[in-house]
Amino acid sequence: MRVKKWGVGLVLTAAVLLTGCTAATEEPADDKPAATAEETTAPTSDCPELSEGATVDGSELGTCITEAMTDTAGYAAKTSILGMDTTARYNPETKAVETITPMGSLIVIGDDAWVKSSTSEWQVADPNSSDPIIASLSSGATSVSQADPATAAGALTGEFTVTGTGSRLGQDVYILTGTSEAQGVAVDVTFEVTTDYVVLATSGTTEAAGQSIETSLEITEWDVAQDIVAPI
Repeated sequence: MRVKKWGVGLVLTAAVLLTGCTAATEEPADDKPAATAEETTAPTSDCPELSEGATVDGSELGTCITEAMTDTAGYAAKTSILGMDTTARYNPETKAVETITPMGSLIVIGDDAWVKSSTSEWQVADPNSSDPIIASLSSGATSVSQADPATAAGALTGEFTVTGTGSRLGQDVYILTGTSEAQGVAVDVTFEVTTDYVVLATSGTTEAAGQSIETSLEITEWDVAQDIVAPI
């Protein structure tokens, strides 16, 4: 799908809206992205046992996911938003995120952000830049920095139902579906989680600026240190 220049920020914001819980959620604890994935460690609290047809409150689901994802050196994921593929790497220890899109890249480390378009060099993020791509990427960087991968799952609302089972990265998963709210926007979300509440993939659908937005995310590398450094 062709995305207009003004849509860069929308795309990145959509990533936060639809995978904000996901990005956090996406941190499946103790899971390896290979057919020989190791067994995960169950959350410390009394999370409900998952089974087909079971329902889980969104806030409880978020708590269980957050507990399951706390022990990781870092992870990488691929996301499809509005038909556009992006890749991302996360380093929870330094609160660093690197996102690469066809329109440009951004790096956020703590409160600092840098961006570059496909034709420019790295520069400090500037939402007021005269370059519309840089301005949009910078706005997206601000949104990404507000979605802390370590806590975003805690923002889940609504109720989720186990609608089926499957397999992901060599592990059995339960498929949970439900509707949550992100920044006042209703988002239909699907999670693929292990019995220990490790999320291995997500998908979401919502509407923003009169446009239907669909996204999917898949963990490609888990519990692997991600060396994300300031580009300048």
